[in-house]
Amino acid sequence: MNGAPAPSPATGVVHRITADDLPAVVAGHALLSSGGGGIDGLTLSVAELLRRHGPVELVPLDALPPETHCAAVGLAGGFAPLLELPPGGDESVLAVRALEERTGNRLGAVVALNSAGPNALFPIAAAASLGLPLVDCDGMGRILPLINMTTYALGGLSATPLAAVSQTGETAVLDCSTARSDRLLRGIVEASGGAMLCALYPTTVGRLRGVAIEGATSRVMRVGELLTGENRHAGLLAGLARTVGARVLASGQVTALDLPTPSAGARHFPSVPTSIVVSDPSGDGPVVRLEAQNEILLALIDGAVTAAVPDVLCLLDRQRLQPVSLENVALADHVDVLVVPAAPMWHTPQGLAMAGPRAFGFPVRHPAEEVSR
Repeated sequence: MNGAPAPSPATGVVHRITADDLPAVVAGHALLSSGGGGIDGLTLSVAELLRRHGPVELVPLDALPPETHCAAVGLAGGFAPLLELPPGGDESVLAVRALEERTGNRLGAVVALNSAGPNALFPIAAAASLGLPLVDCDGMGRILPLINMTTYALGGLSATPLAAVSQTGETAVLDCSTARSDRLLRGIVEASGGAMLCALYPTTVGRLRGVAIEGATSRVMRVGELLTGENRHAGLLAGLARTVGARVLASGQVTALDLPTPSAGARHFPSVPTSIVVSDPSGDGPVVRLEAQNEILLALIDGAVTAAVPDVLCLLDRQRLQPVSLENVALADHVDVLVVPAAPMWHTPQGLAMAGPRAFGFPVRHPAEEVSR
């Protein structure tokens, strides 16, 4: 196999991720996953991997030679199967080795598919198990439901060949177009128990430059440090504004919930539709309606679209100063509705076509499109 050497331990390291950093990663993911559930249980196995193999070097793209081979690591499928059968720890190694065998290239670095949800932790686990650096970037900047919804794909990188490993060690190698990759992989995932760890988007560091969202993992950690260290509401909002450009759309109480019900028939996205209304119970002030499909995708204030995917929409509990997941949101919660702007690549016509509100079935324009008209 061909390959490029990893950087020396002291070259270009942003941070050495240890088990002590995982609480910040988990806290940061909770905000940037746009309503996704907790991943606390997964931290135990990842912490054990870090203690066993040592810290993971988090490095910027420009710290690695451009010919360094790399691939994204991420979970495909749902998180619920992992609660029933936690990962054993060697899935990422099996996936990467299968991909290396298919491509003939030895990896010199690991890349994140996305740095929120379970995939905030799986790339760290993979880098620890493989003894490779983790590149400080990802291809989403948030959670999106399909593996082909990435800035990597926007930039012309192919998601395949990809290798997927189930929780029982079954391995599948898929070679097809990027457009077909998620649909074909989803069938394999469903037949394999509902979750598979994947190594995909094989490429080189040089080709990643300009198509990856740089600083994605360190951003999650900075957000997590704020959420775990700041105990003042105003201070937290100011810190989030400085760190990720977060702004408050509205504040109020959760006054209505349209909880998910099982959907009939096949859906294009593996989604759980939910609606949330945030308003002032007295009737004063704006009424905010949030529409979600596993993640919050659309915010309407008094009926007008105010924010939408691919920007990150999330709820912050004003009393506990913690993000509120869709699993835990309840009537009478006092919340801020926050929006975190997506990477500029997502606000291009191509990016909005791939991951804007119309891509999820909402017949509306993204606010950025209205401004540019």
